[in-house]
Amino acid sequence: MTPNANGKVKIPTKFYQEDIVQGNNSRSYGIVLRCWHDSDDTPPPQDQHDPLMRPLEKGEVGVSFFPNGIREILPESEFTLVDRMFQPGDLCKRSIDDVRSGVITSVDVKGRLEHAISGEPVPDWKSMNDIETPADVDIGDYVAYDNWIGQVVELFDEAVVDVSNGQLVRLPELSSRLTVGEKGSDIIPPPTYVSHLFGLLSRPVRGSHSDTVVDVKHSVLAISWLAINQSLPTEVAQNASRPERFWSGANLAKLKLVRSRAEWMMRVGDKVILKDAASLPSTRHGKEGEPYGVIEVRVYVVRETQTTVDVLWQDGSIETLPTTKLIPYLNPDEYDCWPGDHVLWKGEDEKRVAVVQSVNALDRTATIRFSDTGTIELASVLELDPHGTNDWSAVAPTTFDGLGVRRGDFVFIHHEGTTNGLEKPKVPRIGEVEPWVRELPVVHPDGHYGGWRKTMAEIGMDIAHRRGPDQIVEGKIRKPGPDDTSLNWFGEVSNLGLDGGVEVTLPNGAVAKFALERLTRLYDTLEQLEDLWGEGSAQGDPEHDHIHDHDTEMWAMDEDGNWQAQSNGGENDEWEETDDEGDYVMDEGEAQIDDIHTADNEVHTSWWDHIVPTMTAVPTEQQDTASVSQVPSSTLRSSSPDVPRDATEKEDVLVDGATVNGVDEDGDKSSHWKRFEVLPEAPRDHAFHNSTPSQPSRNFLARLQKEYRALSSSLPESIIVRAYEDRSDLLRSLIIGPENTPYEDAPFVIDWMLDSDFPQSPPIAHFLSWTNGNGRVNPNLYEEGKVCLSILGTWAGDRSESWSPSRSSLLQALVSIQGLVLVKEPWFCEPAYDKLRGTEEGIINSRLYNEKAYVLSRGFVRRALEVPLGSLESEISWLYHEQGRLAKVLCDARALVEKSRGETTTPPQDPSLATRGDRHRDPAVPRLTAGGIITLERTLAKLEVLQRVPTP
Repeated sequence: MTPNANGKVKIPTKFYQEDIVQGNNSRSYGIVLRCWHDSDDTPPPQDQHDPLMRPLEKGEVGVSFFPNGIREILPESEFTLVDRMFQPGDLCKRSIDDVRSGVITSVDVKGRLEHAISGEPVPDWKSMNDIETPADVDIGDYVAYDNWIGQVVELFDEAVVDVSNGQLVRLPELSSRLTVGEKGSDIIPPPTYVSHLFGLLSRPVRGSHSDTVVDVKHSVLAISWLAINQSLPTEVAQNASRPERFWSGANLAKLKLVRSRAEWMMRVGDKVILKDAASLPSTRHGKEGEPYGVIEVRVYVVRETQTTVDVLWQDGSIETLPTTKLIPYLNPDEYDCWPGDHVLWKGEDEKRVAVVQSVNALDRTATIRFSDTGTIELASVLELDPHGTNDWSAVAPTTFDGLGVRRGDFVFIHHEGTTNGLEKPKVPRIGEVEPWVRELPVVHPDGHYGGWRKTMAEIGMDIAHRRGPDQIVEGKIRKPGPDDTSLNWFGEVSNLGLDGGVEVTLPNGAVAKFALERLTRLYDTLEQLEDLWGEGSAQGDPEHDHIHDHDTEMWAMDEDGNWQAQSNGGENDEWEETDDEGDYVMDEGEAQIDDIHTADNEVHTSWWDHIVPTMTAVPTEQQDTASVSQVPSSTLRSSSPDVPRDATEKEDVLVDGATVNGVDEDGDKSSHWKRFEVLPEAPRDHAFHNSTPSQPSRNFLARLQKEYRALSSSLPESIIVRAYEDRSDLLRSLIIGPENTPYEDAPFVIDWMLDSDFPQSPPIAHFLSWTNGNGRVNPNLYEEGKVCLSILGTWAGDRSESWSPSRSSLLQALVSIQGLVLVKEPWFCEPAYDKLRGTEEGIINSRLYNEKAYVLSRGFVRRALEVPLGSLESEISWLYHEQGRLAKVLCDARALVEKSRGETTTPPQDPSLATRGDRHRDPAVPRLTAGGIITLERTLAKLEVLQRVPTP
């Protein structure tokens, strides 16, 4: 690294949002607003004129320069990093390829300032001790009043503007869009907007580039009151009245400002007031004798910062570093934890509360202190749950981690001797957002607001109109002083102790330590509104990004149930033609099911009687590669390099004398491994068994006939499906994990239900997750059973990817899951991560995810053998016991464990590796960490018992 012309060191690393950068060929500074690797970087609407909103190419950043306000997208190589912003609780690393991470515990910022209007620099660096405690509040700030905590959700401002002719004019408006020092022709709104300002502008004013804001006063606050003091007696809290929503005038002095440590820090672009500014640059505006007289401005803007932080590393060490030596850790592993974190240790049959003492990130092990005994033990991080939620996602982590608290959280403190009401280490979250706050802004064409904002604007305009004659004076909102203990029932988490205690910084600056069970987390208004409006505005599942199908051709089923490729978007690529009202018009082969019985006791038999004679069943033993090739499996598979080969491409592998992948020469596979079969009754352990069956319609049965044809003739070898005579709406499928993926040889069972309007709506899938609460085995297979795939309507895709009654089928859905979900590198199934393929960050995260997926899916083998699964008992037993697949699983896993330990006891002629050849030069799981070995060996011990004594 060499200094550039300005003497600053150019750091060879990519940039992140909020980085402060300097152009290599100029003295101008900028703030990074967008990066090519941002997880939420999606193409903007086509009519977007913002120069920063076009899609970014790899290596590009979107930067807003100051003070000129220019916004550009440029290559990263044109910038040098000046400062990087962190706040307490943020995660960091030293470099992308460093497996160890840390948590920021404290931040120290110093800045260079200049006058907000003249631009004259202020001598020397200024620290936070030089900044005067602000009397004004901003949107998002917390305020306290009479045992209540609230949050500012809107402001009505009165700005004083020095216009081009030297006149000072007052501009009242709702929005808090202006700050002291802003200039430009857009400061004064157009005449159509200001026509309702009651003549507060003393004369017609046209916007000029020299118009300058010289003062801003927040005259009305809208406050969302979230929760009451949790240490109050129940009867007192229940009878307490919620404070008013609008605050103004002298009443503002009754409020107390409660800001986080992060909010007190200087950031580039902030406007600040210094404690000792008598000899510092200032400007004067206005004239004596005018309504506003002369206004002297001593407001300064932060132009450059230098930030240092204290970092608590996973191994327990603490270090003070400049932030330019660190990078944000944006994509944490779901098992990541840090000293002081409260976690659940999940064993075979028990869960125990523990506190993390230290973590060896390389080995994926952690030293934990069990809360019940105080003993300290070594554990695999794969057995730790730091979140307490089943749908955790690194792309979009839940706003509420159910276990423990984090640094930077605001918490209520319960009275000594009482608790938050939950079993440790769970911590509740409270914060009621009143209905009025949820109202979306309504602005009429004339600039007037609707709803509660109209009421607020009317209050603000009345104050502005009366300000001259009535001499209205606003009260000052202050931060609680050191001797003020009135708010010591609320505070910010500042540290986590290794003994489980939590340090809380109180509003008066004092620090106290509390037991975890005495704390309740604050769920603030802005978080809730973001969650509410975010869910309402997105299609599909907004919480998680998921894979998209990559079909390039459309496929349709012919009369015999075979798939044929059709042109994309063609008019003749449908299974059935429809009439004008959208009902199916059946062909002659379907006409015989026209007369359907309607009585419940007849439907369960008659529907099957009508379908069976017309099905062209293809015996499983007669299926060959040619018949299976009719399935569009190649087009259902992703174009990414980690898609596994189809099951039909597998080779035979000899393990302990048994043929594993193929068929034993003396075995009768057809009698044990029927890919499709209709059984008399649906099993009681089917996920949808208790659902109310719908009356099968004529169209439903016509379509089911074609679905059955396709399943009976074209299923890949490693997928079997069972249908049921008594429940035409239910199916159960078993998919064996593809070769050279972390899912190899593992059973994946999905239960299906066909809605009454199938095929107009996609089939409903429920994945049987057997992870024991230790996380998802795949980003698209949720622990609660959801299968996230665009063809199933559980993720928004484009037309070619979504379910279509004419182009989609159960067969397509099954092959999509095998080919697009159970892949070699499932971490990249998240589209937000696909752009990181080939990067060091992507390689590391993918390797860690593969280890988890491999270890968890070995547990799937155990679960399938220990608890017989309805409709599939004999098939699973035959595959794993009689055909030796269990022996192969054990042999492969033991070889991987030995390889990972660096042992060389495995003979080169090990039969489990004999026929794999070149395909295993780049295995999906090349090695295991120590933590992975600990967890895997628990499962292997159980599997070895099952191998010796098969479950009856």
